[in-house]
Amino acid sequence: MKADFQHLGFDNVADSFLCYWVKSPMFGFHWHYHPEFEITYVHQGQGTRLVGNNVSNFEVGDMVLLGSNLPHTWISDDDFNKRGKDMEVIVLQFPQQLFSTDFLSMSEMHNINYLLSNADRGISFSDEVKKKAAKILHNIAHTSGFESYHQLLALLNLLGSDAHVSFVATQGFIPTLNDRTEERILKVCTYIHEHFVQPIKLDEVAELIFMNSTSFCRFFKRMTGQTFMEYVNDLRIGKACNLLISQEKQSISEIAHLAGFNSLALFNRIFLKKKKMTPTQFRKQFER
Repeated sequence: MKADFQHLGFDNVADSFLCYWVKSPMFGFHWHYHPEFEITYVHQGQGTRLVGNNVSNFEVGDMVLLGSNLPHTWISDDDFNKRGKDMEVIVLQFPQQLFSTDFLSMSEMHNINYLLSNADRGISFSDEVKKKAAKILHNIAHTSGFESYHQLLALLNLLGSDAHVSFVATQGFIPTLNDRTEERILKVCTYIHEHFVQPIKLDEVAELIFMNSTSFCRFFKRMTGQTFMEYVNDLRIGKACNLLISQEKQSISEIAHLAGFNSLALFNRIFLKKKKMTPTQFRKQFER
């Protein structure tokens, strides 16, 4: 899908990497990529994250490592935006040239070398490692100089030692960074993200980029790795998950409707397929 190139300006700053807090009332759809590696940790907030061809919901504690030029965006949930709290995220970015090939080939750097070599699809981490890594990230955000670099090595070594990581984008995903195709898919995806809780007709979306339905389906699958309806349903299920957690008094039927499903049976079937449990079972995990 279309991604904006983002220049982070490492050639204009003295620091070898950047670590900073991002605080905002909401995160909108901003599909972008950059050559630098990135670690994003959610301190406060919830919503949907898109990494490559993966659509997942995120909440407090979410941490992902992104490889070079991997398109991504985090979108805060409307229900969270209405609570009057800011999204709070710690972002750490560093260029590929920060560690030389010779440096990474040293035995002491095995974990880091493995981590960075496998980051092209994006990596999420186990709960235990995320908790430890979050503390190091907080330290890095409040230190500078050699100490911050030392902490960065400790962070990457910890993440590289995690035996229970999950890859985010699917195997074989290759980012499409062509300007013409990116423009078209951005238009489509922006429309989908603004209307996915409403009825969406395939032919109307195809017309946005002057395609017939058949050509559009092939184009969309090639760009995102998913069919049009798989993509829409992933967004709707993510919305439903956030509602199941935050709206305890609403019925499953009401939540299905608010998430964009006009059939409760269809919602239950897709939810079970995506989450390997029913909406009721999912909700019970978060009961106080």
